[in-house]
Amino acid sequence: MQACHRHRDTNPDESDMATKLTVVFFSDTLNNTKIEVPLRQSPSVRRVESHPSSDDLVDYVCSQECDVLAVDLDTVGAINVVERVALSRAECGILGISARTDATFIIQAMRAGCGQFITTPVEPDDLESALQRLRPLRRAVNVRSKRICVIGSSGGVGATTIACNLATELALLSQDPVGLVDLNLEYGDVCCAFDCQPKYSIADVCHDGADVDVETACAAFIDLATGVSILGRPDHLEHARDVTPDGVLTVLQLVAKKFPHIVVDLPRSYNFLSAMAVRDAERILIVTQLGVPPVRNAMRIYQSLQQMGADEDNIEIIVNRSDAAYERISRDDVEAHFRRPVFAEVPNDYQFVSAAFDLGHPIGADAPTSKAKQAIAEMALKLAPEYATASTEKKGNGLFNKLLGRK
Repeated sequence: MQACHRHRDTNPDESDMATKLTVVFFSDTLNNTKIEVPLRQSPSVRRVESHPSSDDLVDYVCSQECDVLAVDLDTVGAINVVERVALSRAECGILGISARTDATFIIQAMRAGCGQFITTPVEPDDLESALQRLRPLRRAVNVRSKRICVIGSSGGVGATTIACNLATELALLSQDPVGLVDLNLEYGDVCCAFDCQPKYSIADVCHDGADVDVETACAAFIDLATGVSILGRPDHLEHARDVTPDGVLTVLQLVAKKFPHIVVDLPRSYNFLSAMAVRDAERILIVTQLGVPPVRNAMRIYQSLQQMGADEDNIEIIVNRSDAAYERISRDDVEAHFRRPVFAEVPNDYQFVSAAFDLGHPIGADAPTSKAKQAIAEMALKLAPEYATASTEKKGNGLFNKLLGRK
């Protein structure tokens, strides 16, 4: 992990520099010179192949050796090309290049699939930096990895508790390690929930200029006996500002090689970091309670997630503390408000849940029969139904399960 220390001098890895990139460049014939010439002069590039037509570009990129697709975003239909290539060949880095600098356009390009964005006229240093950041994508993709993002509709609804215990249940269910990322950079509580103090944080591997590969990214996680590996928030508030959207996206893609499931505890703020996390997420869980303010906030988050580029079908509503006696609205009210069914309910089990969080334990460690623990286990099974058969067999076998079944 010394290679990713925040205060080191960053130099490109020698083995990476020895392996130069093959770039396919898409642009119309009128505007390509201003970009193609710097690409050909780049010391990181071995070969540049121009492709002026969008008709067969996706097939061409998929069938040829292509490390990076450079797209002139000022070309008609360029955003559509980016979307199609991102879906068809995820391991290909996509570099968006444009004269436009407005935030709305840049966000649109990132949602479409651009891993990096630079402006024209192309500055050599900017180009080299973008190419080096795209380089890890060549070995980052693992199609079986599922990313699950969890976000609370307001403070105290229990989103972090659900994220931590969901990661634990997924590890137990799959018998594979589960990555847990705390993206609440200022006040995240993931490490507190497991009573651990990692040596490294997300700021060590996601800062501007970080030279990160799969091994370095995975080494920043702290591995726990529960099967959960945590990438925690920075210890110091000022280091939260060092974390970049590009760094978050790169690390999430790199560690997909190790973790079949990655759970991300999101902040409620609308920012580029969250946009990177939700972009390729399998599911996004909005945690709310049966109260008017949290449900109203949940709707705002539901809408903002779609503005970030999240697929509406991948967003689910989780009702926490669903049977609390003091609530005045029902599950039916929530479903009518969102015009879709609630994905899961976690009953109010304050005594066990609060004690577990204070002790830094998963709920099941001290209260295996907790109603909340069982509900989160069922949620994990809904998110990973491929383990349903194995889960059923585990429940029916073993002296421990038989003893738990006795009254």
